[in-house]
Amino acid sequence: MAEFFFSDFGLFCYLKELRKEEFWKFKELLKQEPLKFELKPIPWPELKKASREDLAKLLDKHYPGKQAWEVTLSLFLQINRSDLWTKAREEISNELNPYKNHIKKKFRLIWEKETCLQVSDDFYTETTKNEYEELTAAYTADQAGQPILTVVLLGSQGIGKTTLLRKVMLEWAEGNLWKERFTFIFFFNGCEMNSITETSLVELLSRDWPESSEPFEDIFSQPERILFIMDGFEKLKFDLDLDTNSCNDWRQRCPTQVILSSLLRKKMLPESSLLVALGVTGMRKNFYLLHHPKYITLPGLSEHNRKLYFSHFFREKNKASRAFSFVKDNTSLFVLCQYPLACWLVCTCMKWQLERREDLRIACESTTSLYVSFFTSVFKSGLQNCPPKQSRACLQSLCTVAAEGIWTDMFVFSPGDLSRNGVSEPDASMWESLPLLQRNGDRFTFVHRCVQEFCAAMWYLLRQPQDNPNPAIGTVFQLVTAVVTQAPTYLLQTGVFLFGFSTEKTTNLLETSFGFPLSKEIRQEITKSLQSLSQYDPHQVVVNFRELFNSLFETQEKEFITQVMDFFEDVNVYISNTDDLVVSAFCLKHSQNLQKLHLCVENVFSDDCGSILNNNQKLSFWRDLCSVFTTSRNMQILDLDNCNFDEASQAVLCRALAQPVCRLQKLAYNFASSLGNGVDFFKAVLHNPHLKYLNLHGTNLSRGEVGQLCQTLKHPMCNIEQLMLGKCDITDEACKEIASVLVCNQKLKLLSLIENPVMNEGTMVLCDALRHPHCALETLLLTYCCLTSVACDYISQALLCNKLLSLLDLGSNFLEDNGVTSLCEALKQPSCNLQQLWLVGCYLTPICCKDLSAVLISNEKLKTLKLGDNDIRDAGVKQLCEALKHPNCKLENLGLEICQLTTACCEDLASALTVCKSLRGLNLDWNSLDHKGVLVLCEALSRLDCALQLLGLDKSAFDEETQLLLTAVEEKNPHLTILHQPWDNDEYRIKGVLI
Repeated sequence: MAEFFFSDFGLFCYLKELRKEEFWKFKELLKQEPLKFELKPIPWPELKKASREDLAKLLDKHYPGKQAWEVTLSLFLQINRSDLWTKAREEISNELNPYKNHIKKKFRLIWEKETCLQVSDDFYTETTKNEYEELTAAYTADQAGQPILTVVLLGSQGIGKTTLLRKVMLEWAEGNLWKERFTFIFFFNGCEMNSITETSLVELLSRDWPESSEPFEDIFSQPERILFIMDGFEKLKFDLDLDTNSCNDWRQRCPTQVILSSLLRKKMLPESSLLVALGVTGMRKNFYLLHHPKYITLPGLSEHNRKLYFSHFFREKNKASRAFSFVKDNTSLFVLCQYPLACWLVCTCMKWQLERREDLRIACESTTSLYVSFFTSVFKSGLQNCPPKQSRACLQSLCTVAAEGIWTDMFVFSPGDLSRNGVSEPDASMWESLPLLQRNGDRFTFVHRCVQEFCAAMWYLLRQPQDNPNPAIGTVFQLVTAVVTQAPTYLLQTGVFLFGFSTEKTTNLLETSFGFPLSKEIRQEITKSLQSLSQYDPHQVVVNFRELFNSLFETQEKEFITQVMDFFEDVNVYISNTDDLVVSAFCLKHSQNLQKLHLCVENVFSDDCGSILNNNQKLSFWRDLCSVFTTSRNMQILDLDNCNFDEASQAVLCRALAQPVCRLQKLAYNFASSLGNGVDFFKAVLHNPHLKYLNLHGTNLSRGEVGQLCQTLKHPMCNIEQLMLGKCDITDEACKEIASVLVCNQKLKLLSLIENPVMNEGTMVLCDALRHPHCALETLLLTYCCLTSVACDYISQALLCNKLLSLLDLGSNFLEDNGVTSLCEALKQPSCNLQQLWLVGCYLTPICCKDLSAVLISNEKLKTLKLGDNDIRDAGVKQLCEALKHPNCKLENLGLEICQLTTACCEDLASALTVCKSLRGLNLDWNSLDHKGVLVLCEALSRLDCALQLLGLDKSAFDEETQLLLTAVEEKNPHLTILHQPWDNDEYRIKGVLI
């Protein structure tokens, strides 16, 4: 083909495009042009009289092959015919692209041999027309003239993402797609990436790179002409979240995850384009790595396309019509058939049933039941007439291959892999004909990944006590652990099938079909595994409740789900679509022992969520979920985080919370999109007598909503004691409403207004309320509230009058030393009862330490003083230490983290530690102390008269010798704990009290 293109005929076609004057100029320039390429010029007499056809022959004669085109392309630019230059260069690139020819052969073979749907190209072209149009449009210039570089193909498992991407590769290689857009497209498969630990981008691409192809330097010189397709990211063993590791050199060898992450984040070849396929799990893990992506969602097969597929599959009109009518009459089955894989499974199953003249029958209560219907049909077609012992051995061998592959991340098998596990060549041929296996050369794969996962799960049913254990295959406990913790995703579906096999109904159905008994131990093993996992420390083992719920839902057995749910008292659920809602509702409504529920609901109740459920159906499932607030015996805490409700779903939630049997004590509603009309929500707060804690952090409250809240709080029935309104857009105006609550509500003990523009004016109003004799507030948090030293004057007056306020947080405000001086005047008075003062990040200097030291000596009630993140320095610490040594000082906790301290202050601190008998906690984290300073501190800490119990210090920040010294002190003093950032988890930080 290349030889033909470079012939004189090919040149002649282009020379014919030249106008008369352009052709003459071309010949004039040709007298000298060859010299640039170190070629001899064609004699001018021959050039002068040559026609277009003659000139083409002369070029081909004097400059054979590629040389003629190098000269010609150069001259096209010189005569201002860049259009011909572009067209010729593109054609040359396509004709001389060995890589493209290789990809064409490779993906044509994959399309013909490894795609289980086996439909005609016409059908596929028809059913994916919209997706191709979206893809084509995505990579063309937008209105700003800039093309989108990252496109994400979204869709759940079995919806056809991999099939579409394979077809895209084939269409491009055959010249039918993006011919003018991409010169090179490279395909990355997640499964293949798992077997490569370290590589460079060049090495990765070289696996499919013919030796005759042009150098990578030339390819990467035009990155805007390159597209990387990435598929199967759910199957990656490693994590791509590598904030600190990236690579921009395509020649550099790195861990494979660094290469992939760098491409995704546009750190490497940023001008290149990406096409990434992501399912639900992959999207959740990797979406934030992507750079301004455009999303294209695969909708599955429409009703018309499903009918079309049945026609293609069955070919005979009567059979296709009968099969489609059967499926159409079964709503659940018809919905399943929107997934191409499920459609193939259903059609294959019915094909065998029709051939055997059986009644059409397919179970579809769960994914497992559908695959059981499929597999029992396979068994009848291949093994029904074999003796049970032989059938069992044949099945077990196949399932061993599947299970070993799943656990070792192997999906392509050699004849040796099959025979080693007992699959003979005749057996392999039988499984291929059914079809469960497919052969590609001398290699075998299962017809689809899900079929391998199903067979892998069935291995646990077929195992017998006398079987020798296979070390490559994990136990039931290991598989269950993998499913419900952050384990590799390639084990998830196998685990879901395992749960499906645990039901008596499924086991009996398979036993009847197979004609031999199966293991009855799976249910018991799963139960023990989950009970064991529920007892682990949640900081060590994080249960993925989404996957646990999916697995439990697969069983459809209420008693079993109730038994398992009772193991878990603290549940964290993320609901991102209606499928999640259905599954979570089914499991949670059977939970009777739940105490804490952390819930995030997104993309469920919006109009454009793309759900097949109507609004009434969604609300019905939401009611089921909310029933847990009344049915669970010990439900105490509900944490709603970033939830998006509409008014109807919000009303359902509020009605459940307002029920007399709801015993909820703490409600956090953080970053709520809205409170609906507000009325239902505050009614729920009012009518729940057990509710003592309300947190609305990050929920922007309108003036009207603040008013509704305050009216609720003023009502005698309201029992709220802790109110967290951090980052709620509370202004100084809204503070008037809140202040009125403080005056009349003697139940309210804690108020957090952190991260609100309260300002000095709002503080003045609040302080007026604090001075009121009926104010019962004990804790006030005003971090990041835009206060200045002026606010301290109001607060000081309030401190002298208020007898109950014990904790005041004024952190991260511009108070300066003047503000602290004002506060100290009040703190020194006997009438001041404050026990904790937090002044972290208030722009303080050593000057304020004189006043604070006077307070420490005169005020025996003050127990905690936090001065972290201020410019206290060694001079300030020296003054504070003098106060600590005074016999009247009763301070118990002192925070000095990030205070610009050096080793010079360690002598003063050590002296104070040995004299002060009240100090229990000291935070020195993030200061410039060296070994010498630590040594001085450790000598004091080792003494018997040192009362300190908690020292904030990051051991890892020191050298090995210093770390050993600190560890030795801890061992010598059993009452002392040295901890990095010991007060990071203060109950009153950011969102308020942790729940």
